[in-house]
Amino acid sequence: MKKIIYIVSALALMAGSSSCVGSLDQYPHSTSTSNDVYTSADGYRQVLSGIYAAFIQRISSVSSEARSQNYLRTLTMFQDCSTDSCDPIWLAGETLTDVNGLSWTASNPWCSAMYYHIYNIVAMCNDFISNAGNEELLSRLSESDRETVAELKSEARFLRAYAYSHAIDFYNRMPFVTEADGVGSYIPKTYDRSQMFGFLVQELSEIAETLDVTNYGHATRGAAYALLARIYLNGETWTGTRYYTECISACKEVLKDGYVLENDYGRLFNGDNHLRAMGGSEIIFAFACDGTKTTTWDATTFLVCGQVLDGYADAEDVYGNDGANAWNNLRARPQLVDVFEYGDRRNLTVGIDREDNDDGTYTETERSKDITAHDDASTGYRIRKWTNVTDAGEAASFCGEGGGANTDFPVFRLADVYLMIGEACLRGGEGVTRSEALGYVNDVRKRAFGSDSGNIGDGDFTLDFLCDERLREFYLECIRRTDLIRFGKYTSGYSWQWKANVSEGADVDSRFRFLAIPEAEYSVNPETQAINNELGF
Repeated sequence: MKKIIYIVSALALMAGSSSCVGSLDQYPHSTSTSNDVYTSADGYRQVLSGIYAAFIQRISSVSSEARSQNYLRTLTMFQDCSTDSCDPIWLAGETLTDVNGLSWTASNPWCSAMYYHIYNIVAMCNDFISNAGNEELLSRLSESDRETVAELKSEARFLRAYAYSHAIDFYNRMPFVTEADGVGSYIPKTYDRSQMFGFLVQELSEIAETLDVTNYGHATRGAAYALLARIYLNGETWTGTRYYTECISACKEVLKDGYVLENDYGRLFNGDNHLRAMGGSEIIFAFACDGTKTTTWDATTFLVCGQVLDGYADAEDVYGNDGANAWNNLRARPQLVDVFEYGDRRNLTVGIDREDNDDGTYTETERSKDITAHDDASTGYRIRKWTNVTDAGEAASFCGEGGGANTDFPVFRLADVYLMIGEACLRGGEGVTRSEALGYVNDVRKRAFGSDSGNIGDGDFTLDFLCDERLREFYLECIRRTDLIRFGKYTSGYSWQWKANVSEGADVDSRFRFLAIPEAEYSVNPETQAINNELGF
């Protein structure tokens, strides 16, 4: 059982339930009211738990059909399945062809899903932050409870910043609203990336030191600085101004909190991975998933079960997907398979089928590395990075109907901080020597190879190397698209199989560095149509 169990609050989950959020008229549509719920610190805590849960569970009120897939599943589609990392088999069934091939329009349901999930989280956080600053409500609480509510308010500000970090990543200009805008029908102001960048830097800088250093499943000081570092790392892409020295400074703040690399890479993604975030380990912040309390077909249940392809006889032992059949969805693109070097233990791709011979042995048949057809799960290498297996080798939970994976989703890990330091140094950031930065990169490599045999020298320490290293380290962790854009390799100059919906891959128009804002927003916020028109959507 996980230390943290998310309680889905009806008040929190119904915030943002309007079918269109262009007006951002986001007030909880519930029989409960602020006066009923915010009567104690526990009341505030319950609502905040609902906001955390909104990242890992389906929010049916946000939308329907494909758009009801949860936040993390939608993020996976764009961040990994539109890149050289992973190929989804369910293209036609889930209208994923345009996502897989980078050819979406403003009517694409997955573009709508991402937009509405982001702004649903923003609306929920705004409502919470407003009530956490309501003096009439706070006057009913004890001094101790008021202090607790102030801490919870900082967590909500972090979650809003995390959602807005995806808005600045996906959109060139975007609606912007905070708790100060109140409730009611209006057209929100529009921020460009420089304005949103400024807001995020100020917000995270203000709250970082108010957050706990250790509080698993919740926003922490390290999480705030890790998000700030990631924002600084992408600052030049988003604003045209370099912030690599600031990135290094933020990374150093994370290092002060005593995180250490986990020795076993695979255990960062198994059913007991919450243990990798206790006692000064690697995971800085994670969305906690409990297979018996937060049952869902999405989040890490999708990552675990989605990797399982037919024809692997002992799949339940390998993946811990007890109760669930092979989903036949997520497989490795050839570019992911080829990026690994011999001896790299992060290479959790599998190029075989296995038939049980009923005598304790298996017959193994080689699979094609090339993906020959999207409706055929028999080609392309398997991925077994995400599992629902405990450290003891047992299924952590039941994954069939009414269940789900017990595997948490690490949002920030120490390895990312190390590689951000390396990249920021190569891009001209100050505050660390080149030798020190290379040392951090080689620390990640030592874990990957189990020794210093995979260490690189100064001559190999290049941006191209780091682009590949980040794929090796972070595939299927929802950051690959952002990385490829930062390295100038997403829309042109580099191809992967089935990019542009052709087998050999091809360049696409530069507008696909962005997502289209859904057409449904045009009638409530005409500025959103102008944003799409500027990009050619």
